[in-house]
Amino acid sequence: MENNSKQREQKQLGGITGRGFLPGQSGNPKGRPHTKGLLTALRNKVAEVDANGRTIEARLVEVLVNEALEGKNPLPAVEIIFDRLEGRSRQRLEVADVTAQLRDKSDEELQFHLDNNRWPDEAELLLLGNSHEVSQHGRNTWVESQEIQEGLQVDPTARSEE
Repeated sequence: MENNSKQREQKQLGGITGRGFLPGQSGNPKGRPHTKGLLTALRNKVAEVDANGRTIEARLVEVLVNEALEGKNPLPAVEIIFDRLEGRSRQRLEVADVTAQLRDKSDEELQFHLDNNRWPDEAELLLLGNSHEVSQHGRNTWVESQEIQEGLQVDPTARSEE
């Protein structure tokens, strides 16, 4: 035991050499270097000039324009051209606010849903409006939700006495 505590006290920051990782300091502060290999190679290849004095880039543009004008399925080529010239159009997403529905529910409705894994129907909503919280053996329960499940009529002022 004493030997371990001595070793911990004698530990040198930065490991054995003193140049290693230090607390609160990243071992790779600049992160992984960005590689440009594939992109650079592709740009160099497209910039090459063929025997006719035209670049591959110019030939690709010509193929794309010909496909848009005379191809069997011109729409994808037209979309690519417009996306490059005008920029992509914005896409709208409709997002439903589910929390708005929950905010409209009363505490009693939310508790009923937690207890029964369903929302109360109209009759149960009327009963929940007049419900009283009852403590039984240290647990909070709702008189109405238990009695509704049993198919009994509920007196909202009645309390269980266990």
